[in-house]
Amino acid sequence: FDNALSCVIITHFHMDHVGALPYYTEVCGYNGPVYMSYPTKALSPLMLEDYRRVMVDRRGEEELFTTAHIANCMKKVIAVDLKQTIQVDEDLQIRAYYAGHVLGAVMVYAKVGDAAIVYTGDYNMTTDRHLGAAKIDRLQLDLLISESTYATTIRGSKYPREREFLQAVHKCVAGGGKALIPSFALGRAQELCMLLDDYWERMNIKVPIYFSSGLTIQANMYYKMLISWTSQNVKEKHATHNPFDFKNVKDFDRSLIHAPGPCVLFATPGMLCAGF
Repeated sequence: FDNALSCVIITHFHMDHVGALPYYTEVCGYNGPVYMSYPTKALSPLMLEDYRRVMVDRRGEEELFTTAHIANCMKKVIAVDLKQTIQVDEDLQIRAYYAGHVLGAVMVYAKVGDAAIVYTGDYNMTTDRHLGAAKIDRLQLDLLISESTYATTIRGSKYPREREFLQAVHKCVAGGGKALIPSFALGRAQELCMLLDDYWERMNIKVPIYFSSGLTIQANMYYKMLISWTSQNVKEKHATHNPFDFKNVKDFDRSLIHAPGPCVLFATPGMLCAGF
């Protein structure tokens, strides 16, 4: 593999992009350079270990890589900054650009001789609460490779959906109910927590909001530190208060599972295919 590839570039921490990396480096034996952004390097081990634990420890499936493989794999990763030009070898030059999508996601510009390409990875062209929109220089390219998931989907404004969501949660807890919100631990959980935390403050609601996922709690620590990769709105608020220090969101303890009274509970995974 070392002779076949100049390098491996990981655009972001989602498992369909990083999931095979420990297997590739530690089992298949690839020893060439591996590049990703600083947030992706920080968060990928959490995602990989969570995946390994669910697939092997809970479901009993074949172990494709171990915890030690993950640790050794990440030692080989070279973290890159946005717009940092990396000379991989005599011919290949790469540069990362902000992609939105999730914390640390990048688009990749690569130049070999006179030929230039961009691979977008997953990207988002609209700003949300915690991330900015994808941004890239005006470039002369020979090839553009774009992710196209949901490319033909036309979405309306997010504000009516957010309003409907908040109203549904508020109605549930106001009636004494418990609102269970299935959510992915990284990205979607932070976005929804910011939305609810702000609404709780504005409406002076005293009902507790809980995280049930240890992965979300771990990830939130990195979100608090990696403010430079977030939206302009988060950066501006950070001067007086870290927006990821949620005022109304707490860690969930299983002893509370039969506790009386209303609450909101964020639980992983977002597809309701596992849990306790």
